[in-house]
Amino acid sequence: MSDGFVLGSLAALAWGLADVSVTYLSRRGGFFTTLLYTQTAGVALLVVVALALDDLPGASGAELLALAALGPVAVAAYAGFYRALELGPIAIVSPIASSNGAIVVLLAVLVLGESLTALQALGCVLVLGFIGLAALEPGGGRAEEGANGIRLALVTALSFGIYLFGLATISEELGWLLPILVARTAAVAILAAVAAAWPPPRRGSLGRLGVLGCIGAGALDAAGYLAFNRGGEIGEVAITSAAAAAYPVIPILVGLLALRERIAWRQLVGVAGVLCGMVVLSLG
Repeated sequence: MSDGFVLGSLAALAWGLADVSVTYLSRRGGFFTTLLYTQTAGVALLVVVALALDDLPGASGAELLALAALGPVAVAAYAGFYRALELGPIAIVSPIASSNGAIVVLLAVLVLGESLTALQALGCVLVLGFIGLAALEPGGGRAEEGANGIRLALVTALSFGIYLFGLATISEELGWLLPILVARTAAVAILAAVAAAWPPPRRGSLGRLGVLGCIGAGALDAAGYLAFNRGGEIGEVAITSAAAAAYPVIPILVGLLALRERIAWRQLVGVAGVLCGMVVLSLG
């Protein structure tokens, strides 16, 4: 069993559990409070890793400014995702939001002039073709809220695609840790400023266990990135990416089995097509 497969699978496990945790926490205490706590915890973990490695590359002022400019994009992406998980069925929202890889590939073609391999083209066609089917006709009792959550997940996929494309472009020069650390730190600063200026309405109290859950979810999200990047560094990128691309399976199973979400068969076919497209895309 290759290192890339193991680390990619660990990343998938971390991200899947983080999505499940955020869903429960957002529906209990509101998406913004959950977002602020989880992102702060994630940045704290990244700072600890940076201090432990003590090998961050130097960055110019322009590069740091470009990374900080990704902060608002990160806020939009994560806020949209957490709100979508609060409103919509996790079994649909999570795989739709995770389809951002197709957006990254398309931006690389449009902005950087890169060419698509046959597998990448097939993966994009599968993801973009089936995502509409996955977003069709939400099931369950909270029909209108669910529909809003699914529509927001579509916007989130685009936001995450732009955010990750920016990170990937800058990471070619600065490595994998510094870009995400600076961008996520800028995002937390924005969230803290918003919370101080306009305190969010309380939907419910998270309580001590809820706060600990937010810290755990933030750590899982950051740990997923660490495992994924490490897998791509020491193993085969394609194998790592393919293993990590399966992470929405965990939220799908939790949504269907634990939360008893009622999903139309067309949506299930769409979700399966999106997952297949993500795996094909990662192999390209």
